Amino acid sequence: MQDISSHICQAFGISIQDANVFLAAFKMTELKKNEVFISEGKICNKIGLIKKGLMKCVFKKDGKDVIFEFAYENSFVSDYYSFVTHTPSVKDIICLENTVVYIIDRQQLETLGRTHSFIEGMSRKTNEYLFLKMHDRLRSMMMDTAAERYIRLIKERPDLANRIPQYLLASYLNVQPETVSRIRSKIA
Repeated sequence: MQDISSHICQAFGISIQDANVFLAAFKMTELKKNEVFISEGKICNKIGLIKKGLMKCVFKKDGKDVIFEFAYENSFVSDYYSFVTHTPSVKDIICLENTVVYIIDRQQLETLGRTHSFIEGMSRKTNEYLFLKMHDRLRSMMMDTAAERYIRLIKERPDLANRIPQYLLASYLNVQPETVSRIRSKIA
């Protein structure tokens, strides 16, 4: 858990002691490929922190999966909208690989927040990060070409091109799989 502690310290600007207090409230869980972390229709009462593995966040539209996001090592994963609003999730979060994830439930997180003031700062930074990430994704979907979106994704996480099937990358980029093939050919 040392690598995750270091990541938490750097991401949130907290001490190693605070990071260890925060992470001590999490429980490690191993999930298999295709196992569901969060199900559509259920209220999300947990947040995960991925140590190893990959998940997809999926909406359903006309019986097809629409990829909203990928979650991977050192990232938090949750249906944050459902978590905050206490409403049923409108997406599934499913493992694309065998995944090791540390999980904290709502009650544990609230208790931790009441006893440790640094949690409020972490929450604020998380909210700001999620807002900025959503803004960038929305702007990109409206303004960038599919090639620009693909290049940005691969620049941020070069390993994803080999870990995620092409049809899922296409869904995430909001293009057809053939478009991803053409983009890859031009880049190569």
